Amino acid sequence: MTETTASVSRVRAVTLCLPDEVFRGGRADVVGIGEYGDKAQAIGDEITRAGFDVQTVRLSAPALDEPLDHDRLRTRAADLVEGCRRSGVGSASLAALRPAALAELEPSEVAEVLVEHPSLFMSVVVAEGADVDRAAVDFSGAVIRELANRDGDANFRFAAIANLGANAPLFPGSFSDGGDAGVSVGLQSAGALLARARADRPRSLAEATSLTRTCLQEELALFEGVLGKSCEQHGLKLHGFDPSPACAPDASIGEFLEEVGGTRFGSPGMLATCAAVTTGIRSTGRPTVGYAGLMLPVLEDRVLALAWQEGRIDADSVLAYSSVCGAGLDTIPLPGSTPDHEVAAIIGDMAALSARWAKPLSARLMLAPADSDPRRTEFRAEQIVNIDYPTA
Repeated sequence: MTETTASVSRVRAVTLCLPDEVFRGGRADVVGIGEYGDKAQAIGDEITRAGFDVQTVRLSAPALDEPLDHDRLRTRAADLVEGCRRSGVGSASLAALRPAALAELEPSEVAEVLVEHPSLFMSVVVAEGADVDRAAVDFSGAVIRELANRDGDANFRFAAIANLGANAPLFPGSFSDGGDAGVSVGLQSAGALLARARADRPRSLAEATSLTRTCLQEELALFEGVLGKSCEQHGLKLHGFDPSPACAPDASIGEFLEEVGGTRFGSPGMLATCAAVTTGIRSTGRPTVGYAGLMLPVLEDRVLALAWQEGRIDADSVLAYSSVCGAGLDTIPLPGSTPDHEVAAIIGDMAALSARWAKPLSARLMLAPADSDPRRTEFRAEQIVNIDYPTA
């Protein structure tokens, strides 16, 4: 592989989805988790040696759909963290909590576990199929408030999810189907797409679709053979790819959309641009998992963050874009003064859109602490772009 190819071929996440067998009997099998972590690390190393830039290697636990109490959740979390420590894996998804799993839990208890373990991510399922669970929506909103008041940055590791399938690679919504262990991969191809757009200068949305498809097909073709062989050697399934082009500090998906759409983000025509690019993402011809669409993480992307600060986009407009593209409401900045009912209503809107169109969506809301600066976000996470809140 040439140096040029390696410089643009980036992988956001190599995620090993754990089987149910390591979580039976009320305790997690720390040794077993560590062994799977070793396999995940080995696959990440093999991909890196093949010339790819791997950002993270992760583990993802199965969803939970039976009632569990606080002690069991804390035990599961501690065991998963210990298994990751033994193998050197940096982060893991503790669970997607389905509505039935919430019966004996309080939102404060979920928040406590996430704050106690900064390497863990978690989600609550608020919609499956055409049904929205209002209690799960309210529970999620309460978790977000609890996290904001305990550690505002912890909301980066929590999401309400809707119609997201198992074995997705991207956090915080990822969860395993509990079957045979397998690997899924999320791309970080915003840089490659942006470089292609600058070179080819598409003159229509049809050309934008074609450019997106071709670029991602080339990225996946380079990568698929390496990953498939590596999974086979380690006795793991290959679940598939999430071709959603994640952004990076030096590569904005917002800038790519402005380049191929010929319009500023938040201006008329941007929804059509999002739709055209999503068509390209979803026509790569490769097995896909997860969102498999355009992602618009507001506070992780400098162009999107500026659009929010200047009042060109808000939660409603991002959700409108999500009707034709991808992940939903991702890293949405909310002042600490936002009422609880409004936080829940934002999640409910996302869930309703997902239920209506059977789309995988999520809501990761970056609610500030109640006593925070009302003028500007103050998050510490290195991925976050802090902004001034737009003025009315």
